[in-house]
Amino acid sequence: MRRFAAALTATLAITVAVVSCRQVMPSNRYMRPRSSGVSQSTADARRAFDHARHAALFEAKEIACGDCHRFDVQIESDDPVRASEFSRRALHPGSAACHSCHVDAETKMETAPGNCTTCHENLAPLRPANHDLSWSKVHAAFARTNSDECQSCHKQADCIDCHQRRDTIQTVVHDRSFRFFHGIEARANPMQCGSCHREDYCIRCHQQGKVNLER
Repeated sequence: MRRFAAALTATLAITVAVVSCRQVMPSNRYMRPRSSGVSQSTADARRAFDHARHAALFEAKEIACGDCHRFDVQIESDDPVRASEFSRRALHPGSAACHSCHVDAETKMETAPGNCTTCHENLAPLRPANHDLSWSKVHAAFARTNSDECQSCHKQADCIDCHQRRDTIQTVVHDRSFRFFHGIEARANPMQCGSCHREDYCIRCHQQGKVNLER
């Protein structure tokens, strides 16, 4: 029985080490972050654009069609289907046209909203590089110093929802199997647990499960 317990403890320790390394090690061909399965396309923003909603503003600002759409692209192809597809894609303005009014500091219109969620529903392609390295553990410092930058993508309700559910069984941060080996991390760094969980939550959970807290 002792050998089994020792083997199980060693296995759990290795698992925790591997998971921790995956959070902080740089990505390479041997260690890549798991794919989220979310589309990396920004086509949702293009579909969200409404010409009728912008027409009066464009007219007032004297913005012509050619300011956003390119009509000077020459497509040389004997395949009519391919030529039609290229033409369609060429006429779609890129993100620079939208960002010039909504994002760029030098050209941004005062009335144009700057939040990414104004046009983007899928924020996965816009995920900043600093979000890839244990972001859930260090984001608080960034949020305190520049909350406006956070709110350009995240609604305040997202933050409230996550923080209010911190002492529930919902798997917001941890994997579903974390409760089976969380004791290892709790003993190694209890202050890290305390950054999200209140002490009474741990005590209440262990008492309900009749688990000895002294072991």
